[in-house]
Amino acid sequence: MDNKPQLIIRMGSHAEKDYILKLGKQFDGIIIGANIVEATAGATASLIGQKLKMPYYIDPMTYVFGCNLEGIRSEQKKDGKTVVDYKRAYRRLAPELGELFSNTLKKNKPISPEDFTPTVLKQVCQKVINYQLKRLHTEFEKDEEYEKYADSIPKPAGIFSPYFFIRSKEWFNLFLRLSKTTADIKPEPPVYSVLCADYEMLIEDSFIDKAVAEIPKTGVNGIWLWFSKFNEWTVREEYLRAFKSLVKQLSEKGLEVYNRHGGYFSLALNKFGMKGISHGVGYGEKKDVLQIKGPPNAPIVNYYLPDMYKRFGVPDIEICLHGLGITTPKDFHEKICGCVICKGVVKDSILDFQRFGDKHLATPKSKRESQTSAAAKRCRFHFLVNRIIEKDFIGGNDLAAIIQKISGAQEKWDEQLLIINNSNHLIRWKAVLSS
Repeated sequence: MDNKPQLIIRMGSHAEKDYILKLGKQFDGIIIGANIVEATAGATASLIGQKLKMPYYIDPMTYVFGCNLEGIRSEQKKDGKTVVDYKRAYRRLAPELGELFSNTLKKNKPISPEDFTPTVLKQVCQKVINYQLKRLHTEFEKDEEYEKYADSIPKPAGIFSPYFFIRSKEWFNLFLRLSKTTADIKPEPPVYSVLCADYEMLIEDSFIDKAVAEIPKTGVNGIWLWFSKFNEWTVREEYLRAFKSLVKQLSEKGLEVYNRHGGYFSLALNKFGMKGISHGVGYGEKKDVLQIKGPPNAPIVNYYLPDMYKRFGVPDIEICLHGLGITTPKDFHEKICGCVICKGVVKDSILDFQRFGDKHLATPKSKRESQTSAAAKRCRFHFLVNRIIEKDFIGGNDLAAIIQKISGAQEKWDEQLLIINNSNHLIRWKAVLSS
């Protein structure tokens, strides 16, 4: 049995396909949200069927229809006027998932547990299964030029049961019913359910006890955990311990356990039964279910510091280089990062490190400098390469070696106050992993 952790990348848009195509062989799979499929169905079908040779999953995104529907609206231009309407991808997705979802948008009323009569329950599960199995094939079949390639699209590596954000006993019971009904239909790929709840539920004994006792009875092959607002770097130790315990107990019940939005701590939980983790290209290691809408902006992609398993601003790291005795590219590669990206960027002078943080005025009217797209791309590739290195390290070493490496990072950076003051997560991780 292969106990190495899996790293499954989540594609947030087709703009990210360059990262995935170049590093694809190093990932264990890809997840594409149904909203991305509907926004770019042809391109997605082509990517999966012809370009990528890796396991894939389609996230049906059913949860969005049970939350505040304002989260899937946006300002749009119609007949020369600006209106607020449901995003096109979700308007297309709803009928694909069935009448319940279409009516949700028509009535502007989120789905609730009371909507699921026994008949509706089975219809929804079958529709969601069919969507994941057939949607990409259908896209090729309806185009004469690509019809012959329809059979080149393999089945997904797994099927997700419909899922919603659990915020009451009624929602939890619906989660169990949806999981069992999907498993009972017995689609050919393995069936996974998504346990989606607020991270505070981790310290609710009744919630955890019920999850451990009832989920295995549904017949699903595995479970993807998504605890909204669960931040591995900032949550208190008790939440980390509870999360570790849940992973261990579910794994011992024979379930494959994944963290839908996870970082290095989740990856290290492989030693306690975590099968794998998922996240996006340089983001998505944590995610709130209920997103707060705000003005669009281009966030800075900070440099991922391997010793800390965390991102820092380039100027913050530069301040520490002298104190660590780093004056040459060779020093940098030995003491900070020697990945292929860093060796390609920091090669002539230690000053080359600044290229990870290059900024410019994006437009003639810009008042503030923003990170260049090239710098952001360097940071994303550097992060992904290091995550692959971390995955291989955890897969090839025992728990003691993982804990020792965390301890070594604390000792190495001990006198660099700017960094070490942001490393308390390592203390908590070490304590939880050690006991």
